[in-house]
Parts: sequence; structure tokens; C-alpha cells
Amino acid sequence: MKALRRVALLMDIRTAYDHGVARGIMRYARDRSSWRLFGHGWTFNQVRDPRTWDGHGIITRIHHPTEAHTLLALGVPVVDVCRTTPHPQVHSAANDDVEAGRLAGRHHLGNGHRHFAYCGADIGLWSQRRRSGFAAGIGIAEERLPTFLHPDAWWRRPGRASRALTDWLRRLPLPVAIFAGNDYIGVKLANACAQLGLTVPDQVALVGVDNEEVLCEFANPPLSSVPCDTERMGYAAARLLDRLMEGGEATPAQHIAIPPLPLVVRASSNRFTTSDAAVLAALRRIHHGGGLDLGVPEAVAATGLSRRALELRFRSEMGRSIHDEIIRARLLCACQLLTTTADPIRAVATASGFASAPRFHQVFRTHLGMPPSDYRRRHRPERTTG
Repeated sequence: MKALRRVALLMDIRTAYDHGVARGIMRYARDRSSWRLFGHGWTFNQVRDPRTWDGHGIITRIHHPTEAHTLLALGVPVVDVCRTTPHPQVHSAANDDVEAGRLAGRHHLGNGHRHFAYCGADIGLWSQRRRSGFAAGIGIAEERLPTFLHPDAWWRRPGRASRALTDWLRRLPLPVAIFAGNDYIGVKLANACAQLGLTVPDQVALVGVDNEEVLCEFANPPLSSVPCDTERMGYAAARLLDRLMEGGEATPAQHIAIPPLPLVVRASSNRFTTSDAAVLAALRRIHHGGGLDLGVPEAVAATGLSRRALELRFRSEMGRSIHDEIIRARLLCACQLLTTTADPIRAVATASGFASAPRFHQVFRTHLGMPPSDYRRRHRPERTTG
């Protein structure tokens, strides 16, 4: 029988992010009778003072370097589930912030946008990494990306947007697609747009990160967001800590980047940016026409143009063919189903508009570089037995 492991979960469990991480940790701990969890709040055995706590490992969110020094002084492995301020002796299992930025960039780019901007925190590597990923996703150098940075606490402050933010928004070319470093920033931006009379998403399209569902759904309009796979992060952090407690400290520190889940599209970015009425009609038929098993002729029929004329205008506006757009719509649907349902692959293929499972596998592998089953395993919480 394994020796008892006293593990401290040193983080406030208040936000949806914290809840997801805690679920992953507790799911891992439930399968290991040797684990005993400690923490803050009535649900845990208490850690009254981390500086004097006697245990075997710690999972935490480190926001300042001094916190790392305090915990490392205890001489036990420490795993961070935030990685805002990396430390050479602190291990981590955290969101792949670069990939979150790429997802937002590809979403805005796929909707036909040509002007982009970023809003984030001025301190914290998470914001820097998300900005870098966004620039990569839209294919421009970071220094060319219009950027507005302020402290995270400033973004969370209630009330009207500041003059600095509204003046910055006024200077942006319209329509513009903005990536907000988190959902609080996205909501603040939506409020600033309302102050200025800018319509979202027609003039300003917005995407945030974290998918704080209550915050996103109550935003006006509801905010599109990239969800962090927080439960998988918590599970991976617990598994990493278990290995460290069993085998001793690893040098250098290990860092696990957990890919985000597919972007949740809501009204703040759900618009195609094109002034061509025929192209817009085709896009609406493809994405919102009631079924994804349509072909190019059905998209053409919605416009009143010849196929040749629409193909030329479509490629000029969107940078891809009508057929490419149909495949894109099917794959977006498939990715959503693979990560949010347990439907069999064959059922996912049918629901996404593919004529057969083999065709689905072929197209999915070509565009995403892996079979659907691998994509599902990568983007869904890990399951274990024992």
C-alpha cells in the first residue's frame, strides 16, 4: 500500500477557471486512496499557514515571484496551474496561451476581417503569450498589431470605460476584429463600444478567453470566447505532482501546455465581414442554412449568380473557394461535437455533413494533421481507471 500523501491545493476556488482546475485535481485524487487534500475553505482539511504546513506536495496558482520563494522553502514539489510568473524550480500544467491566441486569430481571419487589434494586461506572461499567438494566427508581426495594455485589476473595475480606452478605439480602422486577453477585458471592450455608439459585431468583433459562461452570456451582445481546458489542466497537474512525489524533484522544471478547447462562438463575433451581398448570402447559406450536407450548387443558388461569377467574387473577398468554406464549416462543427459530446465518430461525421466516415477521416486528417479520435483524446479531459 502506498504511503499517505498530504497534498495542498493553495488557490481560491471562486471563478469557473478555479472550479475546473479543482475538479480535475479531485478526480485524480479520488482514484488514489493515498492522497489527502488540504486547502482553504470549508471543503478541505485546513492549511492555516503555508509557511508552516507539513506535507508532500503543492498545487497552486502563483501570481508573484515571492509566492514561489515561500512555497519552495518548504522543500516539497510545487506545480503551478497558471504560469503567469514562471520560476525555474516550479513545475506547471497550464493553458497553452499561444494556441488560444491562434484560435482567436484564425476565427477572425476566417470571418473575412482585414483589421485587427489586441487588448490585454500589461503584466503577466499569459497576456504576452496570447498576443503572440494572435499575431501568428492572423499572420502579422507582433509590432504591427495595434495593442492596448492595462493592469488586469483595471479591466475588472466596474463602471464606464476610460478616456484612454475610448480614444484608442476611435483610432482603429473599422470594421476591426479585437482579441481580448480574457473575458473581463472583452466585456469592458463591449461596454466601451456601446459608449461610443460602435456596433458589435458589425463594426467591432470581439473574442475573449476563459469562457466564463455567466459573464459571457450576460455580456451585450454575448461574448465569444476560447475555453481553457481547466479540468484537464488540474488532472495533468495532479498527475505530474504524483510523479514528482514518487520519484523526487525533476531538474529542470517540467511544463505541460494544455491545448484550449474549440472557440465558443456567440454574437460578439458571429458575423462575416464582407460588403459583397452575394458572398454574404452564400456564407449564410453554408453556415446557417439548416444543414451542412449541402454542396457548392446550393450555395450558388442562394445568390442568383452563375457559379463562375460567385467563385471569383468569393475568392476575392474570403481568400478561399466556396468548397473550401463548406469544408471549413463542416470541420468547425465536427471539432465542436468531438470535444463536447461522446457521439461515435460515424455519428459526428454524419452530423457534420460528410457523406461517409472514411471521407470524414481523410478530410479531417488532411486539415488538422490527426485523425478525429486523436483530436478527441487531445481536447477532452483525460480519463483513468484504478
